[in-house]
Amino acid sequence: MNIFDKQNLVKILPSKIHLTTSNGNFKLSKSDFILSPPQIQISYHHSTPEDTADVLTDGEPDYLGFDIQLVNSADGNKCKVDITYGDAMMFSFDILSDGRVSVGNYNGYGSKFDPKYEFYFQEETISELISFFEKITGFNLKRSNFKFLDGDKNSYKIEKVRFVSDFKTFNLLNRP
Repeated sequence: MNIFDKQNLVKILPSKIHLTTSNGNFKLSKSDFILSPPQIQISYHHSTPEDTADVLTDGEPDYLGFDIQLVNSADGNKCKVDITYGDAMMFSFDILSDGRVSVGNYNGYGSKFDPKYEFYFQEETISELISFFEKITGFNLKRSNFKFLDGDKNSYKIEKVRFVSDFKTFNLLNRP
């Protein structure tokens, strides 16, 4: 697929994003699309106050954003994806040319900063996003590499971060 063809890219994007947070299920509609190769920015929007006329009722942001960069490096091609919900970075991950996915930031259930907060995409949306990523990268992707996006609390475990308590003896080269 030609990533410079904005009309075709817009057609293969999910028109709606279905997500779930601790506050409920939400459906966001595609609102903005910016193509500035090798970067793609996509926004989805919903207006939950329309039902209640109170913007603070559900505490949900109005926007979900995708920042996607296609990177050509010595290690091979990859696709870097950042997903923000309102002002919060929810997920940041790299899709590697061999189909593996390397998660850099995870802010779903069990995350470091708010382990009880739930944020995930519903299965229909995950399938559509994987299809979109396959089309723009040409990589062969497996659903099993995107478990961190789903609502199964047992499907993805984040790696524990080792904190350094003694900086005098800390050696970056000799750490476990």
